[in-house]
This record gives sequence, C-alpha cells and structure tokens, in this order.
Amino acid sequence: MTGPLIVECPCCATKLTLDRETGDVLAEDRPRIDPTKTFEKAMTEVREGGQRREDAFTKAAERTRRSEDVLGKKFEEAVKKAAKDDTPIRNPLDWD
Repeated sequence: MTGPLIVECPCCATKLTLDRETGDVLAEDRPRIDPTKTFEKAMTEVREGGQRREDAFTKAAERTRRSEDVLGKKFEEAVKKAAKDDTPIRNPLDWD
C-alpha cells in the first residue's frame, strides 16, 4: 500500500493523515465546534460519559484477564519445550 494513512479519532473525530513509512503526522483536520451547544448540553454529555468510561474500563480489564491466560499458556508451552530440550545448561558466569 502506498500513500498516506488516514485515521479518525473515535473521541473527538479529528482526522489525522499519517506517513506510512515514518508514522509522522502530515496533517490534522479537527471538526468545527458547534456554536449552538449550550453549557447544559455539555454537562449532560459529561455525565453520560460515565457509562462510556465504565465500558472502556470493563473492556480493558477483560483484555488484561485474557492476556494473563495467554501468557500462562505460552509459559506452559515454553516449559514443555524446555523439558524436551536436552542440551546442557551453561552458567552465564563461565562465558568469559
């Protein structure tokens, strides 16, 4: 794939244009602020954001639980592989 990569922020809807090779931000396009938005509307959005934060926390906790399971399985596989390997263990202090 060639050309820039365009990514949209799920939080603020800012569109970033990124260079594929370096990862540098080439351009940033922020959406305009709604002039009809009142303080009450903004406070309502902040209060409703609690549920979004709770959902994000729940997802992050689930990812952490799954990663612990995956790491446990990887460790078990490494132990099995090490048990099958019959090469002698060298002391790292003897490597001079």
